[in-house]
Amino acid sequence: MHTFEYAVTTKATPALTWEVYTNWKMWHTFANIYGRLHWQHGEPWSIGSRMEIEILKPVKVVVDHLIVNCRPGRDLGWIDRALGITLHQWVEFEEHSTGGTRVRTWGEIKPARVAVAGRTAEYLVGVFTETWYENFRSMCDEFAEVGV
Repeated sequence: MHTFEYAVTTKATPALTWEVYTNWKMWHTFANIYGRLHWQHGEPWSIGSRMEIEILKPVKVVVDHLIVNCRPGRDLGWIDRALGITLHQWVEFEEHSTGGTRVRTWGEIKPARVAVAGRTAEYLVGVFTETWYENFRSMCDEFAEVGV
């Protein structure tokens, strides 16, 4: 098992941050790896709902994304499965006393050291997480500045 953690702080309010985060139709702007994304079961973000996430690179694969926790504006949790790899991930949204929102994600990858396209899953998840969350933070900051 491999654990990971990453956090960003945005100028956006928790409500705006949550709105941007849960708008899965915008995810392609945070990382250029997505193909088709769609909810195959249940209401989006409700516990037990499932999304299929097509990843185009570094290999083409469909990820089964099962929501296991959702407290709007506070936190989310899911289990992803693909290529014999299971990823448990959590995201927490915390309001800062000085304004803005801290978004922290953490999770586990099982099994550890599985190679995907010549890289370990841990490496790929790490690079993806940093790219996705930094781009997400930038968009939230932009929206906060223009008053969306």
